[in-house]
Amino acid sequence: MLYLSELLKRPIRDSSDTKVGRLIDVVVAPVSGEYPPLLFLLMEERRTRRRFFISYAYVANVSREEITLKHLFKTIPEGIASEGDVWLSRDILDEQIVDVEGARVVRVNDLRLGSFENELCVLGIDVSFKGILRRLGMGRLDIFDLWKVNLIDWRNAQLVKGVLKLDTILKDLVKIHPADLANIVEDLSLKQGSRLVRSLDAKAAAHVLEEMDPHIQKTLIHYLGPERAAKIVEQMSVDETVDLLKMLPREEAKEFLSYLQGSKLTKVKKLISYPEDSAGGLMTTEHVAARPEWTVLQTIDEVRRLSPRLRSLVHVYITDVEGLFKGSVSLRRLLLASSGEALRTIMKRLPRHTVLKIDDPINKVIKIMTKYDLYTAAVLDKDHKFVGVVTIDDVMRHLVPNA
Repeated sequence: MLYLSELLKRPIRDSSDTKVGRLIDVVVAPVSGEYPPLLFLLMEERRTRRRFFISYAYVANVSREEITLKHLFKTIPEGIASEGDVWLSRDILDEQIVDVEGARVVRVNDLRLGSFENELCVLGIDVSFKGILRRLGMGRLDIFDLWKVNLIDWRNAQLVKGVLKLDTILKDLVKIHPADLANIVEDLSLKQGSRLVRSLDAKAAAHVLEEMDPHIQKTLIHYLGPERAAKIVEQMSVDETVDLLKMLPREEAKEFLSYLQGSKLTKVKKLISYPEDSAGGLMTTEHVAARPEWTVLQTIDEVRRLSPRLRSLVHVYITDVEGLFKGSVSLRRLLLASSGEALRTIMKRLPRHTVLKIDDPINKVIKIMTKYDLYTAAVLDKDHKFVGVVTIDDVMRHLVPNA
């Protein structure tokens, strides 16, 4: 096995054993999910210092000591690298990559080359400290093998800089949990992170944005620009949208509001008026509500209709035609009940002390939810009408916003 750092600046000799130059870089034509074979060697001529592409088809042997050619140098035609080709040293060394398998961002310290299907290919990416030592020519100093080589399979890592276009690896990126992908974006530069977010569809990007540190979220929204950012914000949950808009300057928040339509706009305007540290400021209006006279089958149909829009669903909340809160029924109870049974016969009438008022301060919200082990709590207005739900996740986000 060879490493790129062991080949760079090595002498190149032609078939007459004449030293004709030295290796400056190696060029490949990457294909997503495959080991790219070496396409060209970029050589600096010994006398003129002119740089010259040599097709790998004219290479006889590659070793740590030297590179030999099959023919006389003067008989070898100059190669032409394409715009889509990648120069391993110039484009990849020291760049950041997304390790799809490990859901992390790492830096390329070296590249491992080896034979695959009878071709010399790029097989792995060395992200270890030992790769740095090798680059500095100090690899042999590690006589006790204290630092282990840490290789990532080339096929499991994708470049962020844009050398490999992100849309070619979208199918891999969307497999990563939004929270992990958010951490990856946070580890990248603003330019790289925004490029990654742009490569996702609006719904997937919204899930990632919801998981990000609020301050980075705000900066990224600025960088994406209003048109693209608005499409993403439109896909975010109502409470997350409200949290974001509260961080933005008034004029910018108004601009984003102008992109929202229908019921979401109404809900956002309503929630944005509540203090952040109150039950109203914490709650989400995304829930499933039903009437006491509805049957279990009707309610399950409503759950099916609304669930794609919801971040989570634990209870169905029961209200009368005027919106007055009557109680709730858990999904477990709903699934175990007979399909024709009315909700009024299976719903749980919640004690008033386990229900939140819209102006309850955060300390009271925490006290009630922890005392009664509530994963979710209904929020009522001053007229006892049901207006939203606070989840334990909402409380934790408020207490530990950077978690």
